[in-house]
Amino acid sequence: MIEGFSRVILQLPRNEFWLLFGVACVLSAICFYFAFRYFWRYRMMQDMPTALLRSAAQGYNEFKGKASLLPGEPIIAPLTKLSCVWYEYSVEEKQSQHVRGRSRSRWRVYETGVSDGVFALLGETGKAIVDPDDAEVVHSQSDTWYGSTPYPTAGPGGFSSTSVPFGKRYRYSEKRIHENDLLYVLGHFSTCSEIELPSEDESLAILLKRWKNNPEELLMRFDENKDNQLDPEEWQKAVWLAKKLLAESVPLDVDNLIDNMIKAPTDSRKPFLISAQEESLLIRSFQYKSWATLFLFFALGTLSVWAFNIRF
Repeated sequence: MIEGFSRVILQLPRNEFWLLFGVACVLSAICFYFAFRYFWRYRMMQDMPTALLRSAAQGYNEFKGKASLLPGEPIIAPLTKLSCVWYEYSVEEKQSQHVRGRSRSRWRVYETGVSDGVFALLGETGKAIVDPDDAEVVHSQSDTWYGSTPYPTAGPGGFSSTSVPFGKRYRYSEKRIHENDLLYVLGHFSTCSEIELPSEDESLAILLKRWKNNPEELLMRFDENKDNQLDPEEWQKAVWLAKKLLAESVPLDVDNLIDNMIKAPTDSRKPFLISAQEESLLIRSFQYKSWATLFLFFALGTLSVWAFNIRF
């Protein structure tokens, strides 16, 4: 077998050999990067003690608790319409191609999205707001199902790929973390003394951004001439209503205000993890991934050096 591979390497055209050699070297380097990345994660998790929210020091910490929704606008997963604290979804379209007289199908990404809403972490000694932006999230629930429209008209049990007799088929995938799920969080902790409260203009921008993230509802509320787009006058009415809602909003209950926040660290070398999986299982998963990518690094590197020696 080795002699057969040696002959193949010697008979390869020069351009093809250098292309395959370069690909193997690049893949080997990528495997080394991920091996170190996974190693850094599980070693940091092993060495980091679990902090209490009441007495945690400012900065990078590890926390455990339950996920909880905050008062106000709920977080609704867009495909299943289920209430949750975090979601990530994708819609893929099945496309067929004819290559050399044969029909081949592949899935093309039609739409993706991820939740940017904040939620609360309830610990044994306190609460903290969790901002999931830029977090590496391990979900607790996931669903995958099929349908014939770009957006599902039923939940995961409503359609299957075999029940659609005609038209294009779509695949829907959604990952979620629900309220009361046990969470492991590794991130930057700060108190209200370090949190900058949003100004009136920033609050208006946040509210308008939320409305824009749901264009169908936005058009339903403000598209008066039904042309499927917002004219400048219609948009001004939306801005006016947003200002009115902010002006009429109920003042914060200072006694029940959550004055702690967990968010992404400023140091990119420190991971920001939000996991619905137990810490021990998460550490084991990172260990296995580190060993697997390290093995692939050595295997691809050895193969590249061996092929180079055979050729030259």
